[in-house]
Amino acid sequence: MQWNSSWGSVMVVVLVFLGCAEAEKKEAVTEKVSSIPTIEILEQDQPDYYASLTNENCESFLTDWHENHRDPYVRMTTDWGDIVVELFDDVPLHAANFRYKVHRGYYAPTEMVRIVPEFVVQGGNSEEAWAQELRWLIGKHTLPAEFSQERLHYRGALAMGRTYQGNPEKRSSSYDFYLVVGRKVSSVELTQLEKEKGRSYSAAQKARYKKEGGAPHLDGEHTVFGRMVSGWEVLDALAALPTDNSDWPLQRVEVRMALEPR
Repeated sequence: MQWNSSWGSVMVVVLVFLGCAEAEKKEAVTEKVSSIPTIEILEQDQPDYYASLTNENCESFLTDWHENHRDPYVRMTTDWGDIVVELFDDVPLHAANFRYKVHRGYYAPTEMVRIVPEFVVQGGNSEEAWAQELRWLIGKHTLPAEFSQERLHYRGALAMGRTYQGNPEKRSSSYDFYLVVGRKVSSVELTQLEKEKGRSYSAAQKARYKKEGGAPHLDGEHTVFGRMVSGWEVLDALAALPTDNSDWPLQRVEVRMALEPR
């Protein structure tokens, strides 16, 4: 078959263009990942200190991390304003995990990927290339549940998402978090939940759910490890953003996090 030189020239141009485009894409991803702040290795004599986290090693690593890193607050900066959350040290693995991910720059930035009015705003599990790369670098792992009768899903609660299928231990995601928007809950609903879940709420807890609102049906299903201390108007603004049929916001909702000392 005779080779057409004009067609060959076109093919060469196309291949060169595709090759350049792919190279530019890889370079952009690499540059974005490399620009994310990482922690300096504080213990040079511990070669495995920042080893990739797994279900097998995360508990020991995070327990050690919790002993030496107790920044109580995390600031979440958005285009709508800032939200500040307090982390609960009596939920040590989840609190340490969140602090560690902030230190490693995973949430700088992240994005909200699910918004449900009167329920939650959820983020941290972006499918952008750089986020997937960071999850690979830090380690894909889950966290053992740390349920507490005192840490409940009141409005403003910070908790971790999880999968429901094939997860009888209700282990948490280590990246996917949410803030409870919630709604006010009636006495009838709380009584029904007590019967369905075989749990009981104190009079003070019931009063708080009725006054402040929340999502009590998530109690005992997801681990709560923090609470909002400011930024309530920002939470409401995020919860009011338009979404598609899958609850994905129609505009990018970027969040940048930083640890704050006491």
